[in-house]
Amino acid sequence: MKTNLKQIYQRIVPVLAIIMLVAINVPVYAQGNTDSNRAASRYITVDGKKMHVVLYGDINQTDTNVSFTNNNKITLVMLPALGVPSPHIYFKPLAQALDTNFNVVIIEPFGYGLSDLASTTRNVENINNEFNKALESLGLNECVLLVHSSSGINGLNFVFDYPEKVKGFICIDNTVYDDAMLEELALEQEYMLAGVDSFNELRDSFSSVQDFQRALAENPESYGIALPEVTGYTYSQSDMDEYIQACSLSCNDNIKDQIIQMNSSILTIKDQKFPDTLPVLTLISSVNAENVPGWETGHRNQLNLSSDNHELYILEGQHYLWYTNLSGIVEHINDWKVTHEF
Repeated sequence: MKTNLKQIYQRIVPVLAIIMLVAINVPVYAQGNTDSNRAASRYITVDGKKMHVVLYGDINQTDTNVSFTNNNKITLVMLPALGVPSPHIYFKPLAQALDTNFNVVIIEPFGYGLSDLASTTRNVENINNEFNKALESLGLNECVLLVHSSSGINGLNFVFDYPEKVKGFICIDNTVYDDAMLEELALEQEYMLAGVDSFNELRDSFSSVQDFQRALAENPESYGIALPEVTGYTYSQSDMDEYIQACSLSCNDNIKDQIIQMNSSILTIKDQKFPDTLPVLTLISSVNAENVPGWETGHRNQLNLSSDNHELYILEGQHYLWYTNLSGIVEHINDWKVTHEF
């Protein structure tokens, strides 16, 4: 029986996601592919390793350099949920929907997408240290963090560890701490580790990663390698090619270690709240608010809703909210941008 990647990743539910923003010249340390004149795929160097980033918006690019044409427009940097095989493909519809009002950067952390593997433990401190170095490599001195799912843990920690970098914060169904969710977390961790092991057995059954990629490309549906279904959005063949490459490299040692770190990671945000002075927009899934004990309460507990800077909305949809409610998310984010004059 073939391991179904879609089942593995769809089970990575809310119990565990970061984004950053700003606009400046972006040095290129390795060449990548371009999707259009509004997108540039590049590698930056962090701790001597290659990290894949994708830029969306009005872009100037040469063989050695990439820059946004409007440095007065704030840059939105997106960071993904735990275990997502291709952060770029997963965020692409949202990035394209926002790239008129924002400069957008999607970061693929080590172990994700087309980035190298890290050699250090995948705890919050190390991952956030790499995020910060990525911002420095990109020439970004300040940011707005946008997080989904588990990167909410890293994002909230980032606010306190690097406060000078964070101008605002956008949460999309981000992971929160609540005692009522701990049992679900333990079950999810067990399921995810089993899924990673099964996938590695499948990959190891091929003589090379290239052979594995060919098998995925020839019959993606049988392996559960289906592109996300986003209402009103159509992916390209090049998106599928990148997705297959990323999937073939996923479920690696970095992802497994990050899953193992889940318990200690979530404890880092216990009783933590966003600063009252930081503009925060929180958008949570109606399905999770209804069905996950402590989900809405946990999000409210991170905020001071009597503050003019904190907002929370429950949007119709499941955990990957922009897949079915892209227009609703974009409207809230653009309104929030205007309100806080980013």
